[in-house]
Amino acid sequence: MNNGLPPKPDSQTGKPRPPRAPLEPGWKSPEVKHKRGVTKVPQQPEGEGPILEWFFPTRGRALTFGLIMVTIMVAFFTWRDFGFGWVTVWWLWLFIVPWPSLFLLTGRNLRMSAGADWLAYGKNFVKTYELTKVNVTVGGAAHYLDIEDSHGKQLYVQINNLQLNRELWDLAYLGLLYSVHEGGASTNKMARDYLGLNIPPHLRKWESRDA
Repeated sequence: MNNGLPPKPDSQTGKPRPPRAPLEPGWKSPEVKHKRGVTKVPQQPEGEGPILEWFFPTRGRALTFGLIMVTIMVAFFTWRDFGFGWVTVWWLWLFIVPWPSLFLLTGRNLRMSAGADWLAYGKNFVKTYELTKVNVTVGGAAHYLDIEDSHGKQLYVQINNLQLNRELWDLAYLGLLYSVHEGGASTNKMARDYLGLNIPPHLRKWESRDA
């Protein structure tokens, strides 16, 4: 332990793995991590340790969300017109048909990977133990992590996306704690409260990864 913090994972082996990080309210279960999909996610930056955890959405997941949106739009138009008269209005279909394709396209951006001390999301990455800013903001109904490292690299990412792979979130969160409590990274009140960054490390109840 270092001032109450668990040890940093080795940059090459990732051992020891961090304890469980706190999750957003309402979190239920992680998505399936595709064991053979590591080539489809951001690769480790030059000079950094290997990828330890990763996530990318399947076509089935994207199509499911697309079909949900189609169902919502059909129900809305049917309710608005008290029936199916709207189906003969060709331009209304422009609000329905594109949804599956849109989710397939946007899902390509939901690709992430993490090493022991770095996090990559899409085309951007940061050094998680060298952060100078750790903020949380709200966009719509979601909370976003707004972070910047000492090299000027930035990430702005929806927090529940990072938690689609819980082990990836564990790696990233320990870096947040070190950056704040050891590195003196600046934070806003929402980050301190929502992520529990204001809890002194020695007073935390660390949850085992086996729990």
